[in-house]
Amino acid sequence: MSSTKNLYKTLEVYKVHLAAFIAAGVFIGWIGFAVLKSPLKTTKEVVINEGQGVSAIADILKEENVIDNKFAFVVYVIVTGNEKKLQAGRYIFKPGVTTLAIVNSMVEGFAESDDIVITIPEGFNVFDIDKRLASAGLTKEGEFAKKYQNNEGQFFPDTYRLSQMLATDSYDLITVLRQKAADNYDEKTKEILAGLSEFERERIIIIASILEKEARTEKDMKLVAGIIYKRMELGMLLQIDATVLYGACLREFEESGFKKNCDVTFQGPAREIKVDGPYNSYMRTGLPPGPISNPGLKAIEAARNPVKSDYLYYLSTRDGSQMIYSKTAGEHVANRKKYLGF
Repeated sequence: MSSTKNLYKTLEVYKVHLAAFIAAGVFIGWIGFAVLKSPLKTTKEVVINEGQGVSAIADILKEENVIDNKFAFVVYVIVTGNEKKLQAGRYIFKPGVTTLAIVNSMVEGFAESDDIVITIPEGFNVFDIDKRLASAGLTKEGEFAKKYQNNEGQFFPDTYRLSQMLATDSYDLITVLRQKAADNYDEKTKEILAGLSEFERERIIIIASILEKEARTEKDMKLVAGIIYKRMELGMLLQIDATVLYGACLREFEESGFKKNCDVTFQGPAREIKVDGPYNSYMRTGLPPGPISNPGLKAIEAARNPVKSDYLYYLSTRDGSQMIYSKTAGEHVANRKKYLGF
């Protein structure tokens, strides 16, 4: 009798599991059917604004009859891990477009070309970004640099798409750009900077920002990083022109009332190395107080994993095609005469 009861209990458990399995299968099948279905019969333009969540986006798409089922859209986006990856912009959806294709378009940022596209290359500083925005007529000269000069190093190099609606408000535009770049920075660097203290992370980014200006290849970046660490350990001056020139730009920008932009390439290192300041690595030991550019992953990786060597000095040939390394001050002086002529 006892064995019969146990059998019935076992069968009941199996029934419950089977029912749950069938229900899950039906649900998954329904979601799969829903995301491959399209109610759209005519071409539709849909504008997704910054800050709108998946539910709000689903409401817009349903209202425009771009999707057939809001619930299926939301579930699919969440299950596929794309909840925070949908990008703002103006999208054109053609007849027959599926939920699958819609989500892919928004994740990849396939918005129409009249969206504002801003590219920040590796090694750009806030003044370079300011110049690019002002040249495009999106901001006034100095506006971006004034607001974000203290956030140097946090604008991760990438291409950013912003809604065309932001073109009429420069404050909103640079605020949104800042947030996108900050989120991108956090996402791209979380693995490589994992386990480091705040002080260590800041030091890595400062060194990486210098490497963007001092070296081109990954190999040279790692060698130069090793030299920087070694000189600091020995208490030597870093004597890096790039830090001095950046400091000169900051000084000139402040003297202009934060209105006149600055290009470091127009600064003269021979004159500036004699002017004391926090970024003058010819007069002050250690790293400058902050980054001098916005580094990419290659430079951050080099700063995180420098190559140790016997070198203490380096220089770049006039055309920037080659790095020359020296072990002693005498060798360095000889190399300067040989490759730079002084």
